[in-house]
Amino acid sequence: MKTVLLCEDNEDILELVKLVLAESGYRLVSAKNGIDAVKMCLDEKPDLVLMDLNMPGLNGFDTMRRLRCEGFTGPMVVLTGSSNEGDRRKAMEAGCNEFIVKTLEMKDVQRILDHYLAEGGSGLE
Repeated sequence: MKTVLLCEDNEDILELVKLVLAESGYRLVSAKNGIDAVKMCLDEKPDLVLMDLNMPGLNGFDTMRRLRCEGFTGPMVVLTGSSNEGDRRKAMEAGCNEFIVKTLEMKDVQRILDHYLAEGGSGLE
């Protein structure tokens, strides 16, 4: 079973993503701040990381940079409420592979799961 690490401090989004992952057959581990996300990622070695940008402690940008410095090569996908082009550019520079804006439908999350985690997925691009 493939594992997804969700770095998210909003309980509603956490529950929504949990439903999408359960329906798709993926295992979810979660962290509510960047410091815990780094530790959990290095311990759990997830197949994909979904990263919020605005978290307490260590923000999403710094968390992604740290994960890349620590050797995490898997796909990291920003899942944020910000559609700011500057945030998108900064996230890509920090090491993310995709940048999606949170929606209630979560269709973009399903697309990302299918792209990176389905058998034969392309992984890090």
